[in-house]
Amino acid sequence: MKSAWASSRLIYSFCTHADLPAIAAMLAKPSVCEWLFFGPNPPEVTYAYFEPLIDGMAEARAKGAAPESYVFTVRTRPGRGSAGTAGTAANGREGAFVGQCALVADDFSEGAYLIGYQIDDTQWRKGYGTEMCRFLVWFAFAIAGAYRLNGDCAAGNLASVRIMEGCGFVREGLQRKFWHIRGNYHDRLLYGLLKDDLQAEQAPWQELFC
Repeated sequence: MKSAWASSRLIYSFCTHADLPAIAAMLAKPSVCEWLFFGPNPPEVTYAYFEPLIDGMAEARAKGAAPESYVFTVRTRPGRGSAGTAGTAANGREGAFVGQCALVADDFSEGAYLIGYQIDDTQWRKGYGTEMCRFLVWFAFAIAGAYRLNGDCAAGNLASVRIMEGCGFVREGLQRKFWHIRGNYHDRLLYGLLKDDLQAEQAPWQELFC
């Protein structure tokens, strides 16, 4: 399995330790963490969460195995170039840092993943959130062999609601006052997407990532 994929605008590469300073700086921002159930984080908290995931991916790939979970760093693509650019995308770090996204394995159901994405506030309002979610859907079903994706967000996070629903996720439930964050209670919206839901639509998405 290669380590990076690209669309016309963004590069998605497996997260490494070299990416952690940018991710830690993003997750230390109150603006980025406004609707998250965690944060703003001091760097050591972010490092403690991501380092085992990064090490797990590296160990699995060294053995020629698929990682249990997938964590990607997202950067802008320096230039559209040719489709071959994706093959060297891991070296394309001159692109601007956009954020990170992930497929985290469900402990109780093999082939199911929880999606996650965070975007640095310097990159908001560019449509990157929708593209990152589309990438996760494509990667999960076309590469990782998933049968189901789970998603959630605070009920007030309308941007995340639009992203997931725009990518085909179905609202499956609401948990009242699920999160108590920074002095406020937030309902949790639960979303799901089955591979069967996108059979007819999946093929065109494969042309967007190379």
